[in-house]
Amino acid sequence: MGNLQELGIVLLFCMQTALALRCRECTSYLFQECKHKVRTCIAEDDESCMITRLWLLPFNVNEPEDGYSKCQKNCTRDDYNYNDHAVLISCCDTYDFCNDITVPIDEWY
Repeated sequence: MGNLQELGIVLLFCMQTALALRCRECTSYLFQECKHKVRTCIAEDDESCMITRLWLLPFNVNEPEDGYSKCQKNCTRDDYNYNDHAVLISCCDTYDFCNDITVPIDEWY
């Protein structure tokens, strides 16, 4: 019976991992390409996928010049201008890798 219980625990762990929200993680994008290694993070309780996009004004909304993405606790959407840059912070939890830099912004609304 002990082996059956261990197998059940392993299966539950695998199911939980399979159902967990996976997000893109990049510390810096440059013209929609990650400058470093793209990683995957697993969103934990109260976390969602987050991406911050930055543009030099004037800009094309779907072609950010810079940005970063990660798993974020208590993520909140925001947009603002900082000096000569426009900044958009977006959060999502609808599907795996929804915070990929290639996802068009109009899909978020």
